[in-house]
Amino acid sequence: MESWADALDRLDTGEEVASMEMSSGPSILIQLTGERDCPEVIVEDESGSMVTVRVPLVPPDDWIADQRQRLRQVMDHWGPILSA
Repeated sequence: MESWADALDRLDTGEEVASMEMSSGPSILIQLTGERDCPEVIVEDESGSMVTVRVPLVPPDDWIADQRQRLRQVMDHWGPILSA
């Protein structure tokens, strides 16, 4: 959950975000300006199936704030349970 919070902070400053970068598994990249001049999510499985999937998105203007709110709700609910 903390890595997603960090990713949202980086996306909010205009940076691309990579997640699950592993030498032996799929990786996920979020580009704010993809091949179609809109944000896209790219999933690459170079070490396994050699498949790359690009999903162009047209999120609402406030999508990062919305994701932060959703993350806060998840952390508020699960944080106390996981730290017990």
